[in-house]
Amino acid sequence: MIGIVLSLGAGILFGFSGLFPSAFGGFLERWIDVSLYVLVFGVGMELAWESKAFEEIRSLGFRVFFLPLAAMAGSLLGAAFVALCSPMTLRECLAVASGFGWYSLSGVLLARLGNPSLGLFAFATNVFREILTLVNLEWVYRVFGGWAAVALGGATSMDTTLGVLSRVSGGKLVPLGVVSGVLHSLCVPFWVTLFFRFL
Repeated sequence: MIGIVLSLGAGILFGFSGLFPSAFGGFLERWIDVSLYVLVFGVGMELAWESKAFEEIRSLGFRVFFLPLAAMAGSLLGAAFVALCSPMTLRECLAVASGFGWYSLSGVLLARLGNPSLGLFAFATNVFREILTLVNLEWVYRVFGGWAAVALGGATSMDTTLGVLSRVSGGKLVPLGVVSGVLHSLCVPFWVTLFFRFL
């Protein structure tokens, strides 16, 4: 988390410094595109590496899809409520919430779709979601149970918050965390684009 904050701060400082010519922006855009492809490629590889996890949860059948779908619905309903209490539009709130914790993709997607300020807000919001998950996952697991703990992390339950999820559950929730995280991650580009462009 500290690395993310430091990197963002350094980028802002360098952007304001005037040390780089405006042409450097074109290079950054191409580099961001490549980075996004690498990120999505990485999700695919993680899915393949964790193929045994799918065998472990086969006994749950179609019920395994209920958790990520319910978690996504909860995130979007929460965003709709925020739209009623803030100056942001419903479309903006839903697009930001559709990041489901995947800050490195959702922020860039919204910026590339034509709203850099909303992209920055999505980045910060989804970073904050990850931090809240890391801080609160243990007590959520104790009070509300394993499925609530997995749902809390959204897309991060397959990577950055998986270690904490494994520790608090003794490894029992790792397969479910991977499946939930993968399904969240696969839905991020679709929902962000849909809400931003068509709502």
